[in-house]
Amino acid sequence: MAKKIALMGFSRVKLFPVVKNNASEYSVGEGFELPWAQEMTREADTSESKIYADDILYMNFKSWNGLNSTIKLAEMPLEMMAKLGFGVYDPAGKTLKWNPQGENKEFALSLRQLRADGSYRMQKMFSFTVNEVKESNIKSKGEGNDLNSYQLIGTFSARIADGLPGEIKDSEEAGDLSWLDTVDSI
Repeated sequence: MAKKIALMGFSRVKLFPVVKNNASEYSVGEGFELPWAQEMTREADTSESKIYADDILYMNFKSWNGLNSTIKLAEMPLEMMAKLGFGVYDPAGKTLKWNPQGENKEFALSLRQLRADGSYRMQKMFSFTVNEVKESNIKSKGEGNDLNSYQLIGTFSARIADGLPGEIKDSEEAGDLSWLDTVDSI
């Protein structure tokens, strides 16, 4: 019987600050965990140009511009908001001088998705620009157990040096998960 490889989980999100991303070089700094990720949506940003000749479609150009994404998180510590570029954290006063505009910082991102057979599909995305951090809803606890989650909103795009947006790897054994701990330089 064939292995069951349907995707059914999402965890171990890690961000790596992009140090260089230009035509000849790409490198990242030390990565850090983005804990308590609940879900991630990705919607392709594409553009299309059609050319007609003799009253029929002659050519159709479709280009991929990136992926607009929202990562839903159960928690967002103030220190994390500062790392993402949305203010300056003062550890003595335990306060964040909040900047809702943000710095549009660029990160590489790695994650894993649990498969039905217990193995993982792993992904690395080379360029994720963080545009916004916000609370999704602020509401009373009431009778329910819903969290007032946070949303990390940004755009995945291709790495400039080689035009690649990322890499995907399927795990074969537990040791394969260390692949998520680094992002190769060019």
